[in-house]
Amino acid sequence: MQHEHQQSSINALLWKIPAIAALYFVGIMIAGAIVTALGLPFPEVPGQTWVPILGFLTAVTLSIGIALLAGGLAGTPLKRGSILLAFFYIAFVINNQIEATVYTTTAEVPTMLLFFVLPCLIAAAAAAFLIRPCGKGNVLPTVFADCPISAWWWRLLLAWISFPFIYYFFGALIYPLVADAYSSPDFGLRVPGPLVVIGAVSLRSFLFLVAAIPILANWQGSRRGLVLSLAVALSAMVGVAGMFESTWMPKHLKIVHSLEIIADSLVHAWVLVALLVRKPKTELAEPESSNQ
Repeated sequence: MQHEHQQSSINALLWKIPAIAALYFVGIMIAGAIVTALGLPFPEVPGQTWVPILGFLTAVTLSIGIALLAGGLAGTPLKRGSILLAFFYIAFVINNQIEATVYTTTAEVPTMLLFFVLPCLIAAAAAAFLIRPCGKGNVLPTVFADCPISAWWWRLLLAWISFPFIYYFFGALIYPLVADAYSSPDFGLRVPGPLVVIGAVSLRSFLFLVAAIPILANWQGSRRGLVLSLAVALSAMVGVAGMFESTWMPKHLKIVHSLEIIADSLVHAWVLVALLVRKPKTELAEPESSNQ
């Protein structure tokens, strides 16, 4: 029965993910018309062209991330939709606009912050209503539950400062492979000073933490599933999805950055769960019962 339920859930995702992507894509079209009517400037990236099929691939990738999160969140559709919207908008929109401001010369932050409100809202609402929680158990216990601040403040601090270290580690590994693109005047890229990078990545880490805590506190699945779902969602929203539409980027730059983002996100998700989510009592009791 459990195997049949899992199979039916997977089959359902095969049409629900494209449905969420299609609704998100419609939201993009409407938002584009609104922004154009308001006369707001879009970023003018050298060599960038809009290809509808690539835009839909971006939408599908984002939908996979938000669908995996929706499948593990407990609560009413309104609560789950609000949590998904906050995570989606922070991780995908605000985060990427911080990156664009720091690393490019073509950012139009006010326009893009407005442009993505509607598609993110539509996708989050669709995911919350179309995808029901897979499990019916209790939510995983976080370190915040029934504990004084003195018991977990240091975990929160470690969770915040962990991402800059992860970011710098993987960034240092791949920088020799992408340095030529950042030094070229052809792509609208730039290499900021170290203080700017530290400030930006610290702000991004704080925002990721704010967006992730409601996910961690309302997850009714396994810790492993939480790590995987959070890693996939972060990978998609932080940059992998956007690589499909970045026609101006050299192919090697897109591949290298995609691999870097996936590695960042996987380690970051694992650290957040390891620091802020406790193992359920049943999981802790398993080794004792198996030894008897």
